[in-house]
Amino acid sequence: MADYENLPGRIKRVAETELQQNEHIDLCVLGRSSVLRPDYVIITSLRILVIDERDMGSLAISYTNIRCNLFYSEIIAVKLARLLKHRLLGQARLEINVKRNVHWIDNLSYAEAKQVHSYIDAKIQN
Repeated sequence: MADYENLPGRIKRVAETELQQNEHIDLCVLGRSSVLRPDYVIITSLRILVIDERDMGSLAISYTNIRCNLFYSEIIAVKLARLLKHRLLGQARLEINVKRNVHWIDNLSYAEAKQVHSYIDAKIQN
């Protein structure tokens, strides 16, 4: 698990801007195995927030992007997928089904993915 306090400042600022007053952060994990541009997955009491940093064209300017902002009430199902590459690397992909769309959080460590899956599954059952 990633520690929220150790996330980059830009990521924390965007996450804190999105949070509501009664919302608190429960879990933080890193997705996508790219060392330079990981996905920061922040799981709160009300939603799943996936934030990443991207480069703007060929310029040396980067910006923060919210890839996924899903409330638990929008989620229909959550599934843990492990393809051959995931099995070889000890990773997994989290597939979050919402109406007319599927969001993938790829290349999570398998242990973290199982924990996140069970947490989200418990939240959507309520």
